[in-house]
Amino acid sequence: TYRVFRNASAEEIVKKMLDNFGKKLTPDLLQEIKRRDKTIFEIITLESVIEKEVRHPDDMKLVADVFYKRLNAGIALQSDATVNYVTGKGLTQPTAEDLKTDSPYNTYKFRGLPPGPITNPGLNAIMAAIYPTPNQYYYFLTTADGQVIYSKTYDEHVANKRKYLD
Repeated sequence: TYRVFRNASAEEIVKKMLDNFGKKLTPDLLQEIKRRDKTIFEIITLESVIEKEVRHPDDMKLVADVFYKRLNAGIALQSDATVNYVTGKGLTQPTAEDLKTDSPYNTYKFRGLPPGPITNPGLNAIMAAIYPTPNQYYYFLTTADGQVIYSKTYDEHVANKRKYLD
């Protein structure tokens, strides 16, 4: 939350936000980003997807590892959050038509990170993107009530989708 005066210019507001962001990215965090051979832009882009996918910090760290494994294996992220970003919908599970949307932000259709962040950075998700929790999962889904269900295999993921989303 920012305190902004009524007569503040756009430049003043952006400066305030960037100054705060700069305070959050400590030298230790910047060093860890560099050690992981990532850019701040890559971390913030991934963080934004994590931020929109799950809410709890522990889940954020698990999901970050899932996404890193998928990126490293050349598997599409298949993030519902990026599809919702493009369509403007907030669906737990985008429609089959939504998944066909031709946008570089559609991580079902295009591999790798989207071209930029899909939301403002939050510290918990930034920390998750920098310090993911290693796990054995390649898939996850978030139920309408926010519960995160993890799967090791695609078949298990499909079964979980039928069980929790249909």
